[in-house]
Amino acid sequence: MLGEKEVKGTSLNNRIVWILLAYFVHFIVIGSGILAVLFELLFERVIPYDQISDGMIFVLAAYLIPFLPAFIWFFVYTVISKKNRPIFRSALYGYGQNTPGSFLKGLLAGFVTNAICVLAALLRGDIKLSFNFYADEIPFYLFALVCVCIQSSTEELWNRGFIMERVWVHYPVWVAILVNSLIFGALHLMNPGVSVLPIVNIVIVGIAYSIACWNTESLWFVMAAHTAWNFTQNLIFGLPNSGLVSRISVFKLEAANMNDPLFYDSAFGVEGSLPATIVNIGLAVYFIWSAKKQGRLDELNQSIEPREKVEVLSTVEERSNA
Repeated sequence: MLGEKEVKGTSLNNRIVWILLAYFVHFIVIGSGILAVLFELLFERVIPYDQISDGMIFVLAAYLIPFLPAFIWFFVYTVISKKNRPIFRSALYGYGQNTPGSFLKGLLAGFVTNAICVLAALLRGDIKLSFNFYADEIPFYLFALVCVCIQSSTEELWNRGFIMERVWVHYPVWVAILVNSLIFGALHLMNPGVSVLPIVNIVIVGIAYSIACWNTESLWFVMAAHTAWNFTQNLIFGLPNSGLVSRISVFKLEAANMNDPLFYDSAFGVEGSLPATIVNIGLAVYFIWSAKKQGRLDELNQSIEPREKVEVLSTVEERSNA
């Protein structure tokens, strides 16, 4: 943990409240607000909604239109702001473990964790699904996967990227993990059907993804895991995703237990259930265990700034001794 002297030395615009203010202005107000409204108006002029299917309307309205402007604005803002250019670089190919292999591992992690929750609900008899897929729908699902990837990646870039990286510079890693995860949970407070357990689970998954991002040194891993979770839940199994119900899916929900939300929340999906709590705590524990094996647990109490100072001093000392 940073000492009192180091915290006092943190400049005003590096304090958490100002980092969150920048996040609110650039992600919520500009990216998901002003730019998203303008983009939707432009989109409707080019492709009127009455010319496309209900399934396509859902995908566009839930996953693409509200998030693509904020996705693009993340890169524009972080590259034109000198202070935030390291965050811009952290999202690029080749930074840390940002590789196709890491992305594929993230997709697998997201699919498996969500599928476990769905399987638990199926085995308990809380939901009943029927197969509802036709081969000519493959192009639609590929396009939907891209849209879900944009939505999930946008949330990861602004939370695990912007907030976590900015806080981590001057505060310990655990503070950066906790702060961005709480804000991530707060993002979902207005979702349809929200209640206490879903928000708790979203905060837990935020913590798990933050630990994974720190441990793997890869935003790509968590972007992919988030994508696979949402796509699997909403467009493969046809269950609500944070309260949003898809109009088309590979499987169709035929029946659900409306009285006992322990394994399936009829309004919020499996991410509002006990299995989701267990699975995501397990994911966090796995990456903590992995960090312990690597001898990196002490890093959780460190910020980037003091480590950079140590590296600079070590370099100077090496050159002076040469």
